[in-house]
Amino acid sequence: MTDRFSNMLRRKLTVDWERDKGELDMRYHSLGIGGIHPMPPPQNIVNPTAYLKPRLIRIFLQEFFYIYPEHGVFDWTKLDLYMDAVHAMGGGIMASICIKPKPLYPVVDEKIFMPNNIAEWQDVIAALVLRYSKDKPYVTHWAIANEMNIGEWGGCPYLIENPDDYFEYYKITAAPIFEALSKMGIKIGGPSYAGSRGADKYLGRFIELCRQNNVPVDFTCYNVYGDNSETIAAEGRAVRDAVSRQDPNVKLYLTEFNISLNEDLSLEEKAYDPRCPACLGSSLLAFHDEGCLEGSFQYHIYDQWCDPRDFAPWYERARYMARYWNDNINRIGLFDLDGKPRPQYFLYKMLYDMAGRRVNLEGTGVVLRGLASRNDNMLSMFFTNFATEQTPECVAQIHFENAPEGVYRLNVYRIDAETCARMKIAPMTELLPVESRIVYAHPDFCFDVFIPGDSAVLIKLEKQPEVNKIL
Repeated sequence: MTDRFSNMLRRKLTVDWERDKGELDMRYHSLGIGGIHPMPPPQNIVNPTAYLKPRLIRIFLQEFFYIYPEHGVFDWTKLDLYMDAVHAMGGGIMASICIKPKPLYPVVDEKIFMPNNIAEWQDVIAALVLRYSKDKPYVTHWAIANEMNIGEWGGCPYLIENPDDYFEYYKITAAPIFEALSKMGIKIGGPSYAGSRGADKYLGRFIELCRQNNVPVDFTCYNVYGDNSETIAAEGRAVRDAVSRQDPNVKLYLTEFNISLNEDLSLEEKAYDPRCPACLGSSLLAFHDEGCLEGSFQYHIYDQWCDPRDFAPWYERARYMARYWNDNINRIGLFDLDGKPRPQYFLYKMLYDMAGRRVNLEGTGVVLRGLASRNDNMLSMFFTNFATEQTPECVAQIHFENAPEGVYRLNVYRIDAETCARMKIAPMTELLPVESRIVYAHPDFCFDVFIPGDSAVLIKLEKQPEVNKIL
C-alpha cells in the first residue's frame, strides 16, 4: 500500500555522538515581561515559569510604580510586590530603567530625557538599585532606557534619536549605579534599541563614546520581532560586529524577541497557529548557530492588558498603548491572561531539556534546523521545520555514529497542528509523546521520524536498566 509518507520528502540526518562541540544550555534564550501595567504576575504564571528554571528574566520599570512621588519621598509599595513576584520565577533579573518621576520631569514630553536636577536624579537611581540589588538581591543587570530611538511608539517615555545624546543620559544615570554597586559584580548597560536595522550604527557609536570617555559599559541591547530566521540572525551578526569593532568585551542581548506583531489583526486562533512556535524555534536555532548573542528574552511571558489610566499622568500616547496591548491584544505570550499554557511554553521546555554536551549533527539546513546533545543518561535531538512560505512535510531518517550502546526508551514529542488544536480546547501541563518504544542503540542505530511542516520535534532516548541485570 502506498501511503502519504511513502512519497514524502526524506532527509538523512547523521548524529555523531563522539564529536563533542561544547556545553549546551539553551536557557540563555530566556523570557521577558513588563512595561504594560504595574500588577505583579499572578501565582498561576509564576509557578509554571519557575518550573522552566529560566536563567535571567528581563523586565522594564515604567513610571506607573511611582517610586518617587515627591521631592525626598520614596514609595516602594507597588514595585516591591512586582519585584517579589518576578524574583519568585527564578533566576536573576535584568531591569530596564524607564521611569520619569514627576518632581524631575514635570512636563509630559518624550523629547525631554534629561532630568531637571541631575544630582537628585542620581539619588533616586542610587536608591532604586540599592533596594533591588542589595537589600533585595534580585537584579543582576541594570539596563538604561528601552526603545528610546522611537520613544512612546516603543512603550518608553524617552525619545533619544541621537546616540551622542543617549550617551550623555547614560553617563549621568550609570554613574550612581557604579558607585553604589561597584563591588557587587552587578552588570550595567543599555540601551534597548528598537529594531535591528540601524542598531549597528546607533549602538556602535554609543560604545565608541563610552570607550573614548572611559565610561564603563558591560552590555548593550536591541529588540526585534520577525519571521525570517535567516534575516534576523544575519542582522544580529551585523549588530554584534559593530559593537565588537568598538569593544569586543561588551555583551549583546536581544531584550525583546518574538514573531512579527500584527496589530491590525487580533484573533484568538492566531495564538494556536503551529507556525508561531515553529517560527520562534527556528529563529532561536539560527541565533544559536550564529553565536552573536549573550542572551535573548521572549516577550511576553504572558499576554498583557493595558489600562490607559496607568499611563495618562506621564505619557502622551496613553490611548495608543491601550489599543496596541489591550484592544488588539498581541497573543504572543507563553501563557494567556488566565495562565493557560500556549504552544510556545512547551517549545521553551523542549529547548531547555537539551542541556548537556552538544554533539555533531549533519543534514539540516535553513528550513529543517536542529541540535543534538547528550548527558550521562540521555541522548536528545531537537528539530524545527519552518519556511517563511509553505513548509514541506518530511521524514527524517536519523543515523547514529558512535552511539553509546545500550537499551533506551525512545520518546518523540511534537508541537504541530494537531498538538496546538488540542491545546486550544483543553489546557496541557505536559506534552505526551506521539511515539514511545524500547530500542537497543548500537553504534550505527537508525530510525525514521515524521516531522510535519510548521512543527517542533524533540526526540529523547533515555538509558534503561539492562534486562539481564534485572533478571
